[in-house]
Amino acid sequence: MGLHEIVGVGIALGIDCLAVSAGISTTRPPARVILATCLLFGLFQAGLALAGMAGGAGLTHIVQSPLRFAPPAILCGVGLMMVFSRQDGGGRRGRSPGVVALVGAAVSVSLDALGAGVAMGIADAVSPAAALMIGVISTAMSAAGFAGGALLASRTALAERIGGLILIGLAAIMLIAGIRA
Repeated sequence: MGLHEIVGVGIALGIDCLAVSAGISTTRPPARVILATCLLFGLFQAGLALAGMAGGAGLTHIVQSPLRFAPPAILCGVGLMMVFSRQDGGGRRGRSPGVVALVGAAVSVSLDALGAGVAMGIADAVSPAAALMIGVISTAMSAAGFAGGALLASRTALAERIGGLILIGLAAIMLIAGIRA
């Protein structure tokens, strides 16, 4: 996987971070909550992507040839889930989320990173640098979500659908490349 593809996956996966951060921003959280959220989201995105890569890489020796179609299928599946997921599109005003809620949110926005990581591992694209890049992009998109606040919170469903379409497009590119191989 090249730099453009990794950045594309990072942006698509970071859409959840942007959307959830925008929703949290409507509670007007203190700076420490904003910083903790951005860092947790980035760490979980990178960590679960790397864990998925490691797990996916362990699967390549089982069935080599037909597996070239698994990564695009997984990415397409994650993309379809993002396109058709339901979101409430915002957050509640008032109390900022606590640590447990933030960790739960970090896990929930990172599950798609685990799936994308598995796809990358199966495609023999295991790279700690790629996982780190996904984490950095997710951290930055989380910060953008807080910066954009209420405006972005009203458009989170659209943003997640766009992220899903990006993943589906990347899956199509990978599928075409796999067919040519």
